[in-house]
Amino acid sequence: MIDDELDGAAESHLTDLGPRFMAAIEARAAGRVDAAVQEFLAILRVEPRLAEPRMELGRVYLEMGRLDEAEEEAREALRILEAGGAWTEEVPEPVLLALAWALLGEVLKERAASDEVVFGEDPARFTELLAQSRAAFARAHQLDPSDTASQIHADELGPEPDDVH
Repeated sequence: MIDDELDGAAESHLTDLGPRFMAAIEARAAGRVDAAVQEFLAILRVEPRLAEPRMELGRVYLEMGRLDEAEEEAREALRILEAGGAWTEEVPEPVLLALAWALLGEVLKERAASDEVVFGEDPARFTELLAQSRAAFARAHQLDPSDTASQIHADELGPEPDDVH
């Protein structure tokens, strides 16, 4: 059940957003990605403080190769969640945070693998992105120890540098 409270105060404008969010999830699952994106964006126009639609948008943008937008949505979702702004009651807050961190890790890993970074003029950028990705995956696993995929991704990216925490 989607909670009708955000930041502890009842907000009636959230009442119809739960079914709309679920409809957007279903549209995406059915391959109607454009319709899903439009609905997630419409939900965020009503209430921009929702992390969950941002996470879904970030995932869609990642799959589309729109990495700037994917990273922006993942980081904003993390900012909201870390401020205690979870909307859903079905997913425990640490697990939701772990999902957001894992999404950011995936975006950063994909960005590191992009042609502009791999063949770019700044080799340190590649190393920096991989370190950030590894740290994001490690944080996801720390928040949700059952998230073995994030632990595997972090391990694949190498040992944690001494200066990254």
